[in-house]
Amino acid sequence: MNKNNAVRRWLVVVGLAMAAAAGAVHAEDSGAVSRMWLAEVTPAQDQAFREGIKTYAQCLHQHGARQTVWAWSAQTGDVGRYAFVVDAKTWAGLDFMDPADKGCDPVFNASVLPHTGKWTSWVAERMPKLSHMAADGEAVPAFAYVYYVRIKPGYGPALMQAMEKYASSARSSKWQGQWFVRQNSGGGRGMSDFSIIWPNASWAEIGKEPNPSLKAMMEKVYGKAQAAAIRKQFMDAIAEQWDGVWRASKELSYIPAS
Repeated sequence: MNKNNAVRRWLVVVGLAMAAAAGAVHAEDSGAVSRMWLAEVTPAQDQAFREGIKTYAQCLHQHGARQTVWAWSAQTGDVGRYAFVVDAKTWAGLDFMDPADKGCDPVFNASVLPHTGKWTSWVAERMPKLSHMAADGEAVPAFAYVYYVRIKPGYGPALMQAMEKYASSARSSKWQGQWFVRQNSGGGRGMSDFSIIWPNASWAEIGKEPNPSLKAMMEKVYGKAQAAAIRKQFMDAIAEQWDGVWRASKELSYIPAS
């Protein structure tokens, strides 16, 4: 997916509008739920942290831990950050306490914690109806271009209406660009409301603009005037936004034995 500013700003609002309507999403819009962890690591501690994560993963294997944990490292923005995605599948799945986690707590405390600064955790829910992905969209990409969004209160209903137009037009047009949306909750002050994520196979793909562009696709479906009105409706709803590129790290991930 393209990182061109104009395209990103259009898609940011796409994700935001879809996920934010009235501050709530209907049950039928719900997707996979994940527990997210973000670790901040100084350059001096980076190698020790990475080795500590590997040691912890070995302990999880020895104890037969059952939950997959995907690791990501920040490539832009505030580098020295690592994100870990624990797939819970459903909100009820967050109640599951794997005995292996408790058995490996001492290893984590000794091998990982001394090499980190701050840890942050939140819950992210994937919103399939707010996304435009190919059939194999569940596969973990090599890179993820992520846009984080905070929204102004009270813009939900209008945004949902506009967002539905973006999503439906992208699907009906079989638009080649792809994105998916995660709604974030429980992250505390400063956390984004939504993450709009573009999967990419390489840096070259990040820099490649879809053809036609999202703007051109919308104008073809709705006409220039209506497409511009939808875009303005989106942009007026944004309180704050920022972005970053993340690289998947298989060596720091934990994948249960099959």
